[in-house]
Amino acid sequence: MGSSTIKLVSAFDYVAARGVPDPRAGAGGYGVQLALRLGQQVMNDLIAERFNWKWNRAIAAAFLTNSYQQDYPQIGLQALGWLETCAVVDINNTQVPPPLGTATVRRDLARAGMTLGYGPGGVRNQQVSWDYNRNLQFGKWPGPGVTFSPLITAQVVQNPIMSMVDANGNLLIVTTFGTTANVPPTNVAPLLPPNTAEGTTVVDGSVVWTVVSPNSQGFRVLPLPGPTGPVYQFTPIYQVKATTLLNLSTSTLDPIPDDYSNVFFTGVEWQCKGASPNPAERKEFKDNYPLWLKSLEDARKQGDREADAYGMLPASSPVDNVYGWLRNPQDPSQPY
Repeated sequence: MGSSTIKLVSAFDYVAARGVPDPRAGAGGYGVQLALRLGQQVMNDLIAERFNWKWNRAIAAAFLTNSYQQDYPQIGLQALGWLETCAVVDINNTQVPPPLGTATVRRDLARAGMTLGYGPGGVRNQQVSWDYNRNLQFGKWPGPGVTFSPLITAQVVQNPIMSMVDANGNLLIVTTFGTTANVPPTNVAPLLPPNTAEGTTVVDGSVVWTVVSPNSQGFRVLPLPGPTGPVYQFTPIYQVKATTLLNLSTSTLDPIPDDYSNVFFTGVEWQCKGASPNPAERKEFKDNYPLWLKSLEDARKQGDREADAYGMLPASSPVDNVYGWLRNPQDPSQPY
């Protein structure tokens, strides 16, 4: 993921130095808002779903599948733009190395009403999608004296759903395995107030529940995991969504790295021309901004072809020279 040290204001200083109309000079103090909007447009175009930039790639915390649980809310995951791929490991398998596969990434997955077959190889048919925690399905408190057993173990047992909603609408997930108390944590004083901060914990016997934000993101898997495994470890790989630019002086170009800042600056230059009152400059924007977008597409395609760039160069020609060794190598006296 990028780690920019360049402030957004630098892009508009660059534009002004090149003699391009500077939106910050707009009357009534609205020029700054226009500049922010133009910068945001370039940011959104540069970090779009058709571009899987390596510098914009991030790896989510791995999660383990649980008995009959399809949805897995996450703590603090809020930067996910879209999924690229997802590694899946049959985590309890004693085979060395354990069976490893790749889950098919989907935009959406339907709720599963039954356990489906896993197919040969175990991990081949897995699918994964993401959604906001508020849109995922949560379970309920399983009752007194119920044990949540560890998932990484040779003897997997059926577990309750490891998520619930308390009486005030807070979303909680199990973060420490154990056995529940005699009364639900929602009845233990003091009850968590509505909109409790993410990361707040609640002790329930030897079980610990942790609040997750409805605005954080989580995952849905298919097929629905069975009651006693196999337990799969999912490690989603995703692209970071575009940053919201709020201030010219303090906002950086994150997640765009510094060595891509010139690409961003060029996009801002064309956007400024598009906002110019001069018809000739607006025409320049109309003609050239699509070319800027195409240059991004070309860069993305070049990255896709990296593996194709490898080749072999034989030590000697696979065919004889038609002129024999006297004509090889060429030199000034034998140019042909």
